[in-house]
Amino acid sequence: MENKVIILGAGIGAMTMGFENAGCSVVAAYERDRRAIELYKKNISGEINELDQLGTSNLEDVPDIDILACDFYRDLSIVGRNPKNTTDINNAIQFILDYRKPKIICFFIPRACLKWEKFVQLLGNINNRGYDYKYKQIYTEQATGLPITEKRVYLVAIHRSLGDVFEFPCFDEKKMFSLEEILENKPVEEFYRKVNCNCVNEISTKDTFFCWKQNKYIESDLADTNLIKIPLVRNEKVIRKITHRELARLKNLPDDYQLDTRNKAWMYRQLMYAPNTKIMEQIASEIGNTLKRNILQKSNMMREQTFAELFRRYLIAKCKNIVEEKLCDFKCNVDGKDICFELKIYNSDYAIEKNIKRACERLLRLKGDNLILVIGNVVSKEIKANCFEVYGIHIWDVKNLLWLFEEFSDIKNEFISLLTYSIDDLQLEIPEPQLFEEKQIEKRERTWEERLKNIQPGKEFFKEYEKICTEILKNILGEYLGLWAVQEHSNEELYCFDLCCKIKNGVDQDFFNTIQNYFNTKYIVFEFKNYKEKITQREIYTTEKYLYKKALRSVAIIVSREGASRNALLAAKGCLRENGKLILCLSDKDLNELIHIKEKGEQPTAEFFEAMLDDILIHLEK
Repeated sequence: MENKVIILGAGIGAMTMGFENAGCSVVAAYERDRRAIELYKKNISGEINELDQLGTSNLEDVPDIDILACDFYRDLSIVGRNPKNTTDINNAIQFILDYRKPKIICFFIPRACLKWEKFVQLLGNINNRGYDYKYKQIYTEQATGLPITEKRVYLVAIHRSLGDVFEFPCFDEKKMFSLEEILENKPVEEFYRKVNCNCVNEISTKDTFFCWKQNKYIESDLADTNLIKIPLVRNEKVIRKITHRELARLKNLPDDYQLDTRNKAWMYRQLMYAPNTKIMEQIASEIGNTLKRNILQKSNMMREQTFAELFRRYLIAKCKNIVEEKLCDFKCNVDGKDICFELKIYNSDYAIEKNIKRACERLLRLKGDNLILVIGNVVSKEIKANCFEVYGIHIWDVKNLLWLFEEFSDIKNEFISLLTYSIDDLQLEIPEPQLFEEKQIEKRERTWEERLKNIQPGKEFFKEYEKICTEILKNILGEYLGLWAVQEHSNEELYCFDLCCKIKNGVDQDFFNTIQNYFNTKYIVFEFKNYKEKITQREIYTTEKYLYKKALRSVAIIVSREGASRNALLAAKGCLRENGKLILCLSDKDLNELIHIKEKGEQPTAEFFEAMLDDILIHLEK
C-alpha cells in the first residue's frame, strides 16, 4: 500500500517530490506563500491549499494519513523577525496530530530551532502524544556528491505503537559531481552577468565557485547558500552569478521543473531554503521501510494468533481437555498420554529447514516423549524424517492439517484463507501419529445466513456486519485470497476502506486470472455498508478513491444489505469505462447464494464473480 502523506509548509514542492519519488502518495499539501502555491501547482499535480485554511472547521477536508511531513525551514529561519510563525506552525501540527494521528512525523528544520523555546515545547507535546524522535544533521555534499556546502537537520518522530526504531539512511560519501555537470551549457541572461569584480579575489583561472567571506568573494570548490551574497561562478573565464537553474540542480530538482524568475530574489530564496529532493527521497524511503516492517510484523502476529486459535478450536472439538503451557502452545491428554503441541507458521519456505530445527531444539526443553511440531507450511518428508530421527519430534504440516480439518469446514476454510498460495496441487496426508478418531462434521449453532440476518442495519452495528461479512468471505474465497488485512479506521470513519486481500500465488481460475492480467491488480479492496437502503453512486465514488493501478489495486467489491441502486451500478460502469477501475456490488442475498454454492461444492465460488464480470463487460456502453 502507498503511504499517505500530508505536507505542511510545502514551499515550491521539493519535499513533496522527495516523498513521491520514494513511492508515497502526497494526499494534501499546505503552504502560506501564495506565489509558492502557484509554482507548486505548475510542477506538481497534487492538491495544495493555503496553510491558514487548516483548522477544526474543515476537519472533513483533511485526509487520513500515515505520515505528516513539515518543511518549515524557511519560516523558522526568520522566526526572530516574526514569532507568530512558530505559533501558527505549532497550531497546524497539533491539529493534524489530534485529528489524523499519523504514525510518523518528519521535520526539515534549521539546527538553531532545536534550542528555541516554542519548538522545544512542540517536541514535548509530540513526545507526550506517544512519539519518540531523533534528528540528524546531514551534509548535502557527502550525501549526494553535489558541490554545495550545506548542512541541514532532519527530525523524525515515530509513534511508540509501531514498536520499531527508525534509523536514518546511511549517507556514505558519494562521487563528486563536476562543475560542468551543474553549470548551464547555454548563454545566460544579462542579470546573471552583472557582477562587481572589485569584490572578487581571483587566484586561478579554472572554472569554480566564488563564495562571500570576509567582505569579498573567494574561490571555492563548493557553492554556499548565502542569501545576502549569492554565490558566483567562473565559467570559461567569465565570472557571473549562479543561475536559478544551476541552484535548482544543486537541490536535485529536475531540469524540467518550471522556475519563476520574474522576482529573482524570491526564487533564489525559495531554492536556498528548499530541502534536497534526493536526501528527502532517501529519508522517505526509510520511513516507508519502517512502516512496512510494522505492517509485516502485525500481519505475522495476526496470522500466528489466527493459526493458534484455529488449532485450539480443533483440539477442543477432539479432546476437550487442552491447556496452554509456558514452554509450548498447547498440551492435551489423549488416552492417558500428555501430548505437547508447538505451532509455527512462516511467511515463506526460505530457510524453513533451519527454522524447523531451531524450533525442535527449543521444544526439546519439555523432555517429553510425545512432542508434535505443527507447521502451517509444506514440509518435505526428508525434513520430517530427519527431525524425528534427531529430536524424536513428529511434524504435522499443511497437508496433515488439511486432512485433520476436513471434518470441520469452517476451521478448514479459515485456515486455507491464511495461506499465501493455492492448495490445488496438495495431496492430503494422514498425520503421524494419528491421535484422534474421526467425528461427524461439526454443526454450527447458527448458520451463516441466520447470523447475517440477525444483525440490524445501521451505523451502530457496522462493526458486527463487517465482522460477519469478513468471516463469510474467508469461507467462500479463502482458497483464492490471502492477507485479509483489516484496516484501522480513522476518526469519524473517514478515508479508510475496510479490508484488503491479496490474490494467492498459483491461483488458476478465470475470474482471478482476468483481473490480474487485464486489470493489473494483485489486491482486492472490500467495503462493507450496513445500510438499510441500497447504496448510491456516492459510495461508488468514495470506494474508487482507494483504487490505484500503480499499487496493483484496481478492483473493489462493495458488500451491502440490499445491494446497489441503479445509479450506483451506472456509476460503477462509469468508473470502469473512464478509469479502468472495476467495482462489483454484492448484497446479503448474493452472500447467501455464495454460501450455498460453497456448501454444495458443485462449482467454484469464483464462477459467481466470473458471471458478474461477464455481464458488466458485455453490457458496457461507450
